[in-house]
Amino acid sequence: MDINVYMLFTYGLTALISFFVIGVVVLINKAMNGKGSQDSEQ
Repeated sequence: MDINVYMLFTYGLTALISFFVIGVVVLINKAMNGKGSQDSEQ
């Protein structure tokens, strides 16, 4: 396999995993804020 194709494949896969993890964190954050107090502790 060409190194450039492999590089693009791994880069794309890493980006997809990152977006998935960020999505999960945001969903957990919304669920926790909805069940708990409405005060944001940021």
